[in-house]
Amino acid sequence: MKKYINKFKYNCFLVFAFLFLSCDSDFLEVSNPNEVDANVFFNSVSDLNLSLTSIYSALSSFQLYGESYLAKGLIGLSKESDQRHIGTAPWNQVYQNQVTPENGFVNEFWSSWYRVVGRANDLIENAENFKEARELNPADRARVDQMIGEALFLRGLAYFHLVRLFGEDTPVNNPNARGVPIILQIATTREEMAVARASVEEVYDQILADFDRAKDLLPEVWPSSDKGRANKFSAIGYIGKVHVFRENWEQAIENFELIYDSGLYEMVPFERYDDLFRGEEPYSEESLFEIGYSIDMQEDTWAGGTGSNFALLISPIGTGWSNLFPHDVNILRFGNDPRLRINALEPGVDEVVDGAGNRMVLGRYVDDEGALGWSFRKYVPLDNSVFATNRNHGANMHLLRMADIYLLHAEASLALGNETVAAEYMNKVRRRAYNSDFHSPNPGVDYTNLSGIALRDSIREERFRELFMEGHRWFDLQRWRIAAEELAKYPRVRSGAVIFEDPRGYYFPIPQLEMDANPNMVQSDGY
Repeated sequence: MKKYINKFKYNCFLVFAFLFLSCDSDFLEVSNPNEVDANVFFNSVSDLNLSLTSIYSALSSFQLYGESYLAKGLIGLSKESDQRHIGTAPWNQVYQNQVTPENGFVNEFWSSWYRVVGRANDLIENAENFKEARELNPADRARVDQMIGEALFLRGLAYFHLVRLFGEDTPVNNPNARGVPIILQIATTREEMAVARASVEEVYDQILADFDRAKDLLPEVWPSSDKGRANKFSAIGYIGKVHVFRENWEQAIENFELIYDSGLYEMVPFERYDDLFRGEEPYSEESLFEIGYSIDMQEDTWAGGTGSNFALLISPIGTGWSNLFPHDVNILRFGNDPRLRINALEPGVDEVVDGAGNRMVLGRYVDDEGALGWSFRKYVPLDNSVFATNRNHGANMHLLRMADIYLLHAEASLALGNETVAAEYMNKVRRRAYNSDFHSPNPGVDYTNLSGIALRDSIREERFRELFMEGHRWFDLQRWRIAAEELAKYPRVRSGAVIFEDPRGYYFPIPQLEMDANPNMVQSDGY
């Protein structure tokens, strides 16, 4: 769903508050002109839909997928990217894996994901009250239930990110480890906001409960005008993925097979593969859930535009702010895999369009001695500069797609001892990358005669190549508990040495602002 409404509904009421305050005080008594009364606002299905749109808007905001979350968080932690810009200390901390509780980006991720939670709680509670207070026709009642399902899905997604960012361990290693606060109602007092941390097991239970209920309320498909909304199979896909993170292998595969049996989803063929990241294949059959963006006349997403600023930060030199580029280790790691050319641009070979609209041969991203200097390509416009499109980009961002599902299926099958099935699902993804029929064995492409640890490592490396720059890598390293050995392959970023400390390096600290505001909050070990 494109971001038709980009400012939270409460901002609209600042205008109304101003108008009311301009009236005679005897006409209306207002205790807090900036506070929205749910009894006044939630009076129609359209009001509920406006509230729902604000949840999607929070997800696509510049603090999350619209700019910061990948660029200043996940791809830095995993070293998928290196820094050209090294003048921002909190950014450097993330890329060196040495964050502190005072880090502004850590606080931004915490507050932004809880913004999704808070807005979801707002919709769920008021939608339930709306249904109870009114006699609704069947169509309106069905639509309200669907909206509740969407909010539950988005809340589950938010908690899935929060617990992996801030939880002190995985539910497999230590289910009683400290997770994050679970808040399921609208907080009306400061005391109701001061919630203690639940265990990681409790948070994962809540995530599955939200996705499971969402699955039962959401439709299998939406009309073409609403394709960007979460549907039943979005929830089923995430249920399967959460089961992989909990190492509930059989349950994971059961959910993946529900997706296959639907006949609605499949990887796109190679000739359409690159288009997934160019904005030319929105809501394709490969996508289980993606965030919709479009270019408008608003210059920046932080000012409410419908585009993404992510490309602005990772763009080639001369085409944007150009803050980040692929770490040299990753260029060598791809080797001759075709997906290198999906993900990166080679200096001296590839061409880009500069801010003036001129085509130019790409230069090296940095001039450091010995640097390869490649640029990012995935999610970057190739036929224009983001400077020429009001600094925003309209390509949708994929959060869950079928290639991810296949590789998770491969991992689950291997864990259950089904090496033949595991190899087949891994090779399906590999065949597509080599422009081969992904359902037909190809001896020239397939990995063969692999078993045990060798097969496991091949599946893991296939995830690196296939899902590069999409926000999955750090969470994979985290759940496999191999971040120390993986980050040792990236001893430095341009801002300094990478220093990974086990176990605290696997999780962010609780932001200091949250520690100061919540008397029931306990800081994570090591911070």
